Amino acid sequence: MTFEELNDYFTNTPLPAELRLDRATTQLNVPDRVKQLLTNMNLYPDNWRHKHQLLRIKNALENPYNGPGIPRY
Repeated sequence: MTFEELNDYFTNTPLPAELRLDRATTQLNVPDRVKQLLTNMNLYPDNWRHKHQLLRIKNALENPYNGPGIPRY
């Protein structure tokens, strides 16, 4: 996905304050993080990490994780 497609997706999607990405990862402050990642992706287009993280957030919004958490001892 391009910057414009991701920007359009996240501007039109309501974002929760907290989002479970997978079993071991919870993203806090999702709206602030998305804004920061979009800014960085625009400033540094050769850096793939920002796009990867945005795609992980997009995937978690479309397919919420509903499996077990990591057990606490």
